[in-house]
This record gives sequence, structure tokens and C-alpha cells, in this order.
Amino acid sequence: MTAENPGASLAARQLAWHYGAEAAREAGVEVKLRRVEEPLRLHRFPEDRVLEGGRWGPEGFLAAAGEFFECPADGIAELGEIVGQLARAGAAEQEARLPETLGTWLPRHVRHPGVRRALLLMATVIFHRHPEEASVGRLMQFFRNPKGEGPFIPDDDEVGGMQGLMEPWARAIRARGGEIALGWKPLEIVVDGGRVRGAVAVDTTNLVREVRAPIVISTYPVWETFDLADEHLFPPAFVAAAHELRGHRADLVGWQAGLGRVPTIRATGVPDQHAGWNRLLRGPERAYRGGYQITSLSSRRAAPPGKHLLMLVMARWFRGGSTAGQPWTAARAELDEAIDYLRRFYADLDACVEWSAYQYVAAPQSTSWAWAPLRRHGLEAPGIHGLLLAGSTLEAPAAVVDVGAYAGLAAARRALALF
Repeated sequence: MTAENPGASLAARQLAWHYGAEAAREAGVEVKLRRVEEPLRLHRFPEDRVLEGGRWGPEGFLAAAGEFFECPADGIAELGEIVGQLARAGAAEQEARLPETLGTWLPRHVRHPGVRRALLLMATVIFHRHPEEASVGRLMQFFRNPKGEGPFIPDDDEVGGMQGLMEPWARAIRARGGEIALGWKPLEIVVDGGRVRGAVAVDTTNLVREVRAPIVISTYPVWETFDLADEHLFPPAFVAAAHELRGHRADLVGWQAGLGRVPTIRATGVPDQHAGWNRLLRGPERAYRGGYQITSLSSRRAAPPGKHLLMLVMARWFRGGSTAGQPWTAARAELDEAIDYLRRFYADLDACVEWSAYQYVAAPQSTSWAWAPLRRHGLEAPGIHGLLLAGSTLEAPAAVVDVGAYAGLAAARRALALF
């Protein structure tokens, strides 16, 4: 039995697909992906400068060191040396650097202030509103983890966006006699004598369903496991580490727009064909302001035929608090500022918009704790035999979205080995 939290990784995004490809081969599942040839475009506003041709990874970042990351000419050599060191770091060095943040590491290891700024900008462009708080070990992993020849966007024949990554597995489960019990909320993981015995769930009318099973695979963030199995069943150190990781949650605010046609770039007079990610940076400090993509340019089913979907999102880190600490009015002001920029970038955005709506996605978001300066947990829950923790809080040698595939593959192999 698998206990699933559907909201923890909700987003439409590019993905690496190394362990996902391995899992699909083992399971006989076909996941259709489209490679993103130009994965990154950078927008700086209010100066309204656009930089094309960005690529993820150490080689791509170094190729754009001067333009994208504003590294001074006399710092390029040092930047290449530092990025090379980060990219070559082995597992032991990655582990040693996990607790260290860029804010403390850079002054001790990087001489040129322009190079320090360039490295912080790299973390911002990858995904961090507060780059000085990002783990050095996690940056090493970003540069080194296998990407599977990506990045990719799911491009399923029947469903769009990230649903196209999940639905092929759902089809395989149904075709092979499995059941996906939608509408049931896990209530308890049944534990007796230190062993899993199954799980209990309730539906929207509070009717109960009991499932007996020797193994339960949970994809919840690790701290949410304690809502299903009391934390006193786990070692205190494990519980403390889980709650510490919880402090690195984030939520998402955004804006979605249904488009009747692809908007025209003002500077070129040509409809936008950039299928990759658009990172937004604000002001001379290059502050993180999220990003956007026109998902229908790469995922055929992301919008109805002849229509398009634009998705703008910003993550807000909790930074140890109970919320992001930013009022909705302030969040909306940041979104509106970004939307105003898009009106300047495109000549006819308002004429293309058929509908639009603001969006709020509650915490947690998996990409936030991916940068936390903490070691995450292993697959097998300590103290409870048969409970496998296969969510995106798992420690794994995988890129952010690929963690889910790694976790599922590891859990399936372990479950088969146990029984």
C-alpha cells in the first residue's frame, strides 16, 4: 500500500530523468518526454533586459558567466576553478559540505567579490530566493547528479503538464489489476510490535476503509508521517531531524493565463517560441522573482487545441516560521509587478489573454528543502519494520524531480526483497 500526498510537488517544470528512465524500463512503462533544447531565458526588470541561450549545469553556467551571472573579466578564471571543484566533488565531500551555506563558505574559499556574487546569482537562477542560505553540498550535487540527457518536459498523448509524468504509471497500475483509491485520505499507519500491519483511510463522508499490508510506502514529507504514525514510535534524533527539515518549507504564489494565441515579443515582432523556463530577476541586486513558462509550447495537452497556457510562479520560503510571513497583498504586488513586465516584454499580452487567475499552492514544495543545509532521511523508517519513506524528502543522488523516481524505484526493490 502507498500513502500519497498529492500536493507536495505540485508544479509544471523541467525535469531531469535518469532514475525515472530506469524505473520506467523496469516497470515496462512508457513516459513520453520532449527534450527542451533551450532550457533557460533570463529576464531582468525594470531595466527590461532579456538574455537568451542559457543552459543548466556547470558547462552551461560557465559559458554564460559574464552575461548571465555578471562575473567580471578578471574573475572568470577563478569562477571556472571554483565551479570545477564543486562539479568534481565526490560523495564524501558533498556529505561534508551539506551543513555549510554559501553565505559562510564563499568568503573563505573565493577571493574575488565578483565571483562570490556570480555564484550567489547561480543559486538564485537555479531556484532560491535567499541564495546565501543554500547548502554548498547541495550545489555540488546539482552540478554532479545525473540528468539523463535532459532537461525534459512531459508530453503525453492524453494529458498535459506534469500530469503527463504520472498518468503513464497510473495506466500501468490499472492495466495490471492495481487500484488507485482516489477520494480516500490516509488516517493512520497501523503499527503493532514495531511492524507495519496496514493502514486506515477515510473518505469525504468519514467512512473508514482498512487495508492490511506488511509494507506501507509513504510519499509524504517525512514530518507529515507523524500525523499517521505517532512520533513516539520513532527514535528521538530522527524526529528532531524531521522537524528541523520542516522549517525549510515553502509555498507558491502565481498567476495563470489562458491564451488564445502565443503572444508576440515586442523587440522582435515574432510570436514567442521559447519552450524553456524564464527566470525573473528584479533590480540591480538581481532579487529572485520566480519565473514563468508557456507550458503548451512543449506539452501538447497543457491547453486545448489552438490555445496556450502561461504559468507564472514564485516560491516563498518559510525560513523556520509557521508561514512565509508575507501578506497576500505584498505577494500580489510582486506578482502584479512581474505581470506588468510581461506586458512590456510582449506587445499584445492583454489581447491574447482569454482568462486569468491568481494562484496559491500551500506548502510544502519539494524544491525548497532540496537546498536545505541538512542531511535528509533514509528509505527505511527507523524503529518500524515495513514502513518505507519514499517521498521527496528522501536523501538521494538525484535531481529534484528525479528524486521521486529514485524513491519509488528504491522502495519497489526493497519491498520485493522483504517479501
